[in-house]
Amino acid sequence: MKSATIIHSENTYKGDSSGVSWEMSPRPSGSNVLSLSGDLKPGWLGRLSSNLSSNKISILNGAALKHSPLRWDASFEVAAEPGSPVPFTEFNPLPAVTGMTERVEGPPLKLSDYQVEYSTRHGGSIYTEITGADCIGFLYGVLRILSFYSLFPTELEISTKGKTALDRFWLKGIGASVPEKDDISALNRRLFTMLSGKA
Repeated sequence: MKSATIIHSENTYKGDSSGVSWEMSPRPSGSNVLSLSGDLKPGWLGRLSSNLSSNKISILNGAALKHSPLRWDASFEVAAEPGSPVPFTEFNPLPAVTGMTERVEGPPLKLSDYQVEYSTRHGGSIYTEITGADCIGFLYGVLRILSFYSLFPTELEISTKGKTALDRFWLKGIGASVPEKDDISALNRRLFTMLSGKA
């Protein structure tokens, strides 16, 4: 697989390979914006969030939208934590999103609130809103739970306010199928056990 990284005068880093393009752009606050576009294989978001977590890189805010079975557009504000082994100038997300890196264990999560309900968005999906104490790997931990129930994001919004993470997902089943009522019930039960003081 061929890939290239270009350093511009604005300190923006770019690359593309196998139908996927990415760009890392600095922000005045010290964080960076990682943008991805193209044909992203199933599970790419879990692999990317796992890779970021293992490199002590936090996802602060962002959004992603699936346009077709493989086509995605995504943009995430990310920041390196102290001790991060990979400077932004050397970070390349392509190995993660193309499935060439190993996943790591997700962190233990404690939720403060959640919401699960049926949505007509995307032709029928489960809208899930999850609030909890922010930590490196929060998104990855949530995605692992969702995938256990064979639920996968077709759209998501991520936000962090202070020490609180608020993630919103529109979930579909395997093969982009419309989730059943039983899927909502099962996910509800699982998330309830994760509320602070319940687990």
